[in-house]
Amino acid sequence: MDVEIPQLQNILSQLNLFSMKRDLFSIGVVCIGMFYHTSISAQVFNEGQMSGSIGYGFPNFTRTLFNLADGVSDLESHVYGPMYGKFEYAVNDVIGFGVNVAYTYGNASYETTNEDLDSIIYNTSFIYQSYSVLGRLNFHFGDADKVDPYAGIGMGYRNSNYKYKSDDPNFDEADVNSFLHFGVDLTLGARFYLTDNIGIYGEVGLAKSPLQIGLIATF
Repeated sequence: MDVEIPQLQNILSQLNLFSMKRDLFSIGVVCIGMFYHTSISAQVFNEGQMSGSIGYGFPNFTRTLFNLADGVSDLESHVYGPMYGKFEYAVNDVIGFGVNVAYTYGNASYETTNEDLDSIIYNTSFIYQSYSVLGRLNFHFGDADKVDPYAGIGMGYRNSNYKYKSDDPNFDEADVNSFLHFGVDLTLGARFYLTDNIGIYGEVGLAKSPLQIGLIATF
C-alpha cells in the first residue's frame, strides 16, 4: 500500500527551488564591502589576525515546510540547525579570507493504518539534511575598537539529501540528493567584542538561514 502525502512529497522540490533561487540571486549581487576603499583601517580587525566562530541560524526553513504539511495527522518532527562553524584569516586590515561550514537536519514521522487490516500500523518518515563547505571573503569597514562590521560572500560545495521511507512493504521509498552542488552565501554582519579576544556576532542575508548569531574568538 503506497500512501500518497502530497505535502511531504513537495518538500524536496520546495527546498531545492529555494536554494537555487538563492544561489542565482547571490551570484548576480556585488558584495557591498567591495565599494569601500581598501585604505580604511578597521582598528579591531588587523592584518595577521585569526578568528573562529560557532553560530546558530533562524528561522529553519525545514521546520517551516514540515509545519505546512497540515494534511498529515499526528505528524511528529525534529529539526536541528542550521549550525555554523567559521574560520577567518586577516589578509590585511580590511580583507579576510576563510572557510564556512554549515549543517541542518530535520525528520518527520507519522503513522498510517492498513486499509484492509486495521490492526496493522505502519510508520512512515521523511528525513532531510543539508551541508555546505564554502570559501569565504569578508570586507571589514569599521574603525571602532569593539565593533567590527563587515560584508561577506562565500562560494563552494553544497549538498542536500532527503529520504522518504516506511516499514510498509508496498511503500515506494526514495533517497535523493540535490542536483545542484554549488552554494553561495551573501551576508552583512557585525562582531561585538566583550573582551579583547571574545565576542558575539550576528549576520543577516542569503545563507542557510536569513539570520544567524553566535560566539567568536580571535587569536
